[in-house]
Amino acid sequence: MKTLTLLSGAAMLAVAGIAVAQGGPGPGRHGPEGDVTRQQVIAHVDEMFGRLDADRDGHVTPDEMRAAGRHRREEMRAHMFDRLDANHDGNISREEFAAAHAMRGPGGPGGHRGMHMGGPGGPEGPGGPGGRGMRGMRMFGEQGFVTLEQMRARALAHFDRADANHDGTLTEAEREAAHGRMSDHPAQD
Repeated sequence: MKTLTLLSGAAMLAVAGIAVAQGGPGPGRHGPEGDVTRQQVIAHVDEMFGRLDADRDGHVTPDEMRAAGRHRREEMRAHMFDRLDANHDGNISREEFAAAHAMRGPGGPGGHRGMHMGGPGGPEGPGGPGGRGMRGMRMFGEQGFVTLEQMRARALAHFDRADANHDGTLTEAEREAAHGRMSDHPAQD
């Protein structure tokens, strides 16, 4: 049975999210710097699950996932506004907007050429979390939720596939190699 497909995304977030705890990557980076251990992945998945399981029933549902996504996008928008509002007067002037655009350059730091704020196929698009259609719903299986144990198992399966020498530590080189393989052959679980 194809189960928990999008947990691959959660698993990668678990590995990448450890960067925050380690002083993390700079703008435009997509993962942690330095080595990541299995124990760090488990700790991060546990922390992430705790944030997602809003009603503390031991299950993350599609509604909880969507609510967490909305909350995160709101935080990011507020942060972006604060960065653009250089004089902190609650308004973004043409000058502030132009200065921010000039600093970013064509695809510059941060790398994005535009912002996607939802809509069909976007974060709030059809099919549930992340707007990924049926793939978005498969992560929850027929039971309609995912447990901490399932999320941990998925993250560790991705970790183990990426840990080329199977020493329990994922190096930056191993992560880059795994990322290249995933780009060439997306997970089919």
